[in-house]
Amino acid sequence: MIIDPIDLNLIRQLELQGTIPVHDFVSKFHISQKEMLLRIRNFEDTGLISGYGFKLFLPGIHGGRWYWGCIAGEALPRFRLGRTIPFVEEMVENLSFPQGVCPNISLLFYAKNLKEIRSLSNKLPGMKYTEVYKVDEYNVVMPRLLVKEDWQMIDEFCNLKNIRYTMINRITQKPKSEEEVRLSRLIWTRRNRQGILSVAPNFNWSVIKNYMHVHLALVTRIRIKELRKILKDIGYVGNIASRFKKRYIQIEFDLWGFSDFKVIMHALTKIEGMAVEGCSFAYRNRIYDDWVKEFVQNQI
Repeated sequence: MIIDPIDLNLIRQLELQGTIPVHDFVSKFHISQKEMLLRIRNFEDTGLISGYGFKLFLPGIHGGRWYWGCIAGEALPRFRLGRTIPFVEEMVENLSFPQGVCPNISLLFYAKNLKEIRSLSNKLPGMKYTEVYKVDEYNVVMPRLLVKEDWQMIDEFCNLKNIRYTMINRITQKPKSEEEVRLSRLIWTRRNRQGILSVAPNFNWSVIKNYMHVHLALVTRIRIKELRKILKDIGYVGNIASRFKKRYIQIEFDLWGFSDFKVIMHALTKIEGMAVEGCSFAYRNRIYDDWVKEFVQNQI
């Protein structure tokens, strides 16, 4: 599959929100809504989007203080997630070379207690090394109360087979029935921040032939501010994500072809006091929603 920058922006919107703010997107990129939907249909038909999963915004349901966190880890081939971590919503898999300098597994989760998750992450079977950090924090004073009929509607929606984005777009943008109107009020979008349910795609990045999302692991004493300037001078936008194992600075790049990769590698390896120790490539994102479906069933 070959993609272009408009496709990539669609993919990033789907990653972040599960839905596309149609008017904003159409205005920004000067394409029609029909073309936008056709592009997403192409993602589905080619296997870039291998299906959809469901997320629940637990802070909005329960209220109180919650953390949205990430476990970054070095997983062995025998790694299986299981149910050691209670509320994992997504697993991101990367291909890393050599092993140990970039995380090859990242798990996004909700938790009330990060210290407890740090302890549990060390017990994940097949996980050699883990780091746990906070992505965001919530303190919801007034949780959203749902009646039994709302939960029944969510349950039916979560158990639909062969969901396509055209359905998600219709429900969130122009619902056709009273039931779809009620369901749209439960789905989180940028316009409906009171929603508690999200529909998110599973991505298989390996089908894309002309683009890759890469992390480079750097070892350097150069300050982060100066490192940002160096990246800007190279001419590529690189997000400095974090350190792994307190040693390897992780820098993210969106690259269009191997020539881009060679340019960046050549530029970085010429800088005195900097070493590129390894890299990782985005491989697959998977939404974990078995516990979501059980949770919804228990509310009925």
